[in-house]
Amino acid sequence: MSPTGSITRLLTDKTDLGRAVVDQVERHRPLADGEAALAIETFAMTANNITYAAYGDAMRYWEFFPTGHEGFGLMPVWGFAQVSDSRVAGLDAGTRLYGYFPIADELIVQPVAVSERGFYDASAHRAELPTPYNQYSRADEALGYSAELADYQMLMRPLFFTAWMLADFLIDNECFGARQIVLSSASSKTAYGCAYALQGLDNVSLVALTSDSNRAYVEGLSLYSQVLGYDDVAAIDNSVPTVYLDFSGRGELAIALHQQLGDALVHHASVGSAATTDTRSVANTLKPKPTLFFAPDQIRKRTQDWGSDALYARYGAAEAGFFKRLSNPDNPWMTVEVHHGFEAAAQVIRDVHDNGGSAVSGHVVRLTAD
Repeated sequence: MSPTGSITRLLTDKTDLGRAVVDQVERHRPLADGEAALAIETFAMTANNITYAAYGDAMRYWEFFPTGHEGFGLMPVWGFAQVSDSRVAGLDAGTRLYGYFPIADELIVQPVAVSERGFYDASAHRAELPTPYNQYSRADEALGYSAELADYQMLMRPLFFTAWMLADFLIDNECFGARQIVLSSASSKTAYGCAYALQGLDNVSLVALTSDSNRAYVEGLSLYSQVLGYDDVAAIDNSVPTVYLDFSGRGELAIALHQQLGDALVHHASVGSAATTDTRSVANTLKPKPTLFFAPDQIRKRTQDWGSDALYARYGAAEAGFFKRLSNPDNPWMTVEVHHGFEAAAQVIRDVHDNGGSAVSGHVVRLTAD
């Protein structure tokens, strides 16, 4: 990308989150001092990215990468980029980075707090947005990077970090006294990542709710004490205190679950969904009222409790074990499907939005040659 060339990007139609259109915008000026250009190479595409779009206004996700086009947003993704040009001390061209990007071939950032770990983007429009999304990490083996697991890192680190922080939130709150945790959309990567992180809890059982088509897959994970279909809500034990982790966003399911559990339901956490967010439309009729889980809040708390280094050391150990199990060649929980270019990315978005994505597959998109 030349300093005065155009930037290609994929815009999301806010009225139809499965529709994405290729767009080009001119880069009007060369880099200023304190700026760096990041050439985006590859990124992951999961239901989590559709969730970012679904909550784009409510959670301010659209604000990270403004488009300048009314009614269109830049869907955030996690991936790798290389510094193509830099006017920043300590950040050289050629440095490879992991972080939060738009679906585009370039991002201009204003790095601050540059260190051997990475930096934060101090662009003015991101100043009031959650800090974890503004952090860019060097792709370095010392920081947990592994070339052979890089695709898994793109696909699962954001999901597993959320899942691990959700599990930590429950543990931190002694599971609100629950003896049972029900997870909907149990085949989703964030849900089973959380179930993995909750393994070993004393006297707490994990109950999976999933579609009939994904039931065998969920049973094969061996993470849940009980696996039920969505029509089997009446089979959930309503005699013990229960937490509901809502990964589906389905209002009808939430109503049915609340009716089944009654006073036994002690906490309802909304975690996000690619399919629907209509739990929000019935939230005021439910007791206890659903509470949106926002991982950065728990990250901030644990940073205060433990310190940043200790937090990421604990997470790193958990992630290493999870990735090892995820990619086990004898019985992998996920296989990686590779796609090339913006048009292919648009097709993946359409499929994941409309069909929820495959429990077995993880999609990555390459914007440059492998």
